Formats: sequence, C-alpha cells, structure tokens
Amino acid sequence: IDIFEQVELNDCPICNGAGLLEEEIGTGYYAICMDCGSRTVTIDFRNPDGRLDAAKRAAMLWNTGKVVNSAPGE
Repeated sequence: IDIFEQVELNDCPICNGAGLLEEEIGTGYYAICMDCGSRTVTIDFRNPDGRLDAAKRAAMLWNTGKVVNSAPGE
C-alpha cells in the first residue's frame, strides 16, 4: 500500500494552497505548500518500518498548522 494514499493533508494553514507530502532522500518526510512554500520540519525515520509513522507525524504537524513560512515578518 502506498504511503501517500494512507496520509491525508489539509490545505495549507497559511494560504490555503495545495499541500504535498515529500520524502527526503529516504530518511524522512515533510509537508510543503505548492503555492507559498510553507513547510513542516522533516520527521526522520531510521528503517523501513518507521516510514509510515514519520509520514503520519509530518501530516499531523501540517494539519494542525505547525509550519514554517519564510515570508517577511515570520
């Protein structure tokens, strides 16, 4: 089963743009906005068994608004 089908992302908490779950070189997951560039921290995993948990944790941060935005004043 594909991880991306198991994790649901809301729209961006900053601009309501489309969110995207990304895998970082096989070591972690983060969520990023396709419009404004806001993103979560990267949640690392150490082995294949931790991949789904890391993806779900990154999505939870995104869906609760725990994001970083590099816009002026942020």
